[in-house]
Amino acid sequence: MEKGKNKRMIKLKFIAYALFFLSRAFSQVDNLDWPNLGKYEKDNRRIKTTTKKGNRIVFIGNSITEGWDWHYPEYFKEKGYINRGISGQTTPQMLIRFRPDVIDLDPDIVVILAGINDIAENTGPSSVKSITDNIISMSELAIANNIKVIISSIIPAKNFPWRPQIDPPYKILRVNDILQSYALKNNLVYLDYFSKMHDGDGGLIKKYGIDSVHPNKEGYILMSQLLEKAIDSAMLPKTKEIDKFSSRVWKNNESEKLNYRLRYPENFNSEKKYPLLLFLHGSEGRGNDNEQQLWDANGIGAFSKQKIATKHESFVFAPQVPLNERWVSTNWNTDNYRLVPISSSMRLTFEALDSFIDNNKNIDENRIYVLGLSMGGWGAWDAISRRPNFFAAAVPICGGGDPEQAIYFKDVNIWAWHGEEDNVIDVKKSQDMVQALVKVKGNIKYSEIKVRGHDSWLDVWNSSDLWNWLYNQRK
Repeated sequence: MEKGKNKRMIKLKFIAYALFFLSRAFSQVDNLDWPNLGKYEKDNRRIKTTTKKGNRIVFIGNSITEGWDWHYPEYFKEKGYINRGISGQTTPQMLIRFRPDVIDLDPDIVVILAGINDIAENTGPSSVKSITDNIISMSELAIANNIKVIISSIIPAKNFPWRPQIDPPYKILRVNDILQSYALKNNLVYLDYFSKMHDGDGGLIKKYGIDSVHPNKEGYILMSQLLEKAIDSAMLPKTKEIDKFSSRVWKNNESEKLNYRLRYPENFNSEKKYPLLLFLHGSEGRGNDNEQQLWDANGIGAFSKQKIATKHESFVFAPQVPLNERWVSTNWNTDNYRLVPISSSMRLTFEALDSFIDNNKNIDENRIYVLGLSMGGWGAWDAISRRPNFFAAAVPICGGGDPEQAIYFKDVNIWAWHGEEDNVIDVKKSQDMVQALVKVKGNIKYSEIKVRGHDSWLDVWNSSDLWNWLYNQRK
């Protein structure tokens, strides 16, 4: 009896969602006002005739923004913020109304929280590119009008009650990754709700939601706390994220050189010892600009998101491979790979790293780690093959190596990652390394991400478990 009652409740809830969004859609069609420009037209006229008092802050978004006023009305009332959220809307609708609902109100800051309804296909299928292009266009319009921009992450959602056939977590990760990278490159504030509200399984932490998508009052209180910090940050001068990593060049006695970036722990104390992370980029990070190695796959965003320099108080050492070279001199999908002579880039990386450590008493040599993705995933396996006693832990992401070397680095703590549908570097490459380590009773953890191609680093970037595990490892 109880089971039948639950099924009826679920059905009624689904029907309610469907009727809500259909009613909004039909009302907009009837009015021939697809972006719903009329919703705030009257209040916009009022605001434009009102003298500004302090900083004027406008929010643009969907039901998650509009619902802030419903579930936590005292916050907007107390702060005097302007809410321009419209339930059910997608980014192309917001882009159309961005001028009348944001720019024309002459705000100091705009807070953009958008994209979830595009993923739900409320106004038809939407690609990750179209979603992020629209949000970036809104940001560029704001910047052109001297409005400071806060770009918000999409909050987690495991499913959509009104569109149960859509599986949103992967698209949310991709959209957030692109938005964070854009914000960091342009010295904008990226507001990361996702990391604080994610349940570790693609969904919204239950205590923060009225359902799988929408926050409740407790969720909005948390979001408001995060937002206040973002507003403070937006009003202050900011150091560009890339400039937090000093640009350096290693030169040896043979006049060979290697570009690398180095970041110190945030509150460096010359009397303390700190861990060091060696980051090996993928193929898109190659070059001679001494920047792209950090922008590749948004590795720099992962370090920011996971607070590597603050929470984990870590050095980050990020070398760059020149164009047309590799960390490992082999074809990435060669069968039966066996360790080949060390590449010039890996050799120079070890030379530069050794020099830095020898001349820096603040490195904890029991806490040196290596993490690499794709081409750098091969590099991570290669690095521990050549120096098994140097590293406390390794994180090879979608790479491969020589299984015969497993016996030599079995005592290194390793957490390998790969997407099960990777069509660039076969998942079997990681599986072979894992099996070899299991055979010799090595210290191996392995995450094979379902329905994931060659970007399993997205899951690494968003796994606080991985980063906490990594920085707890010692030789």
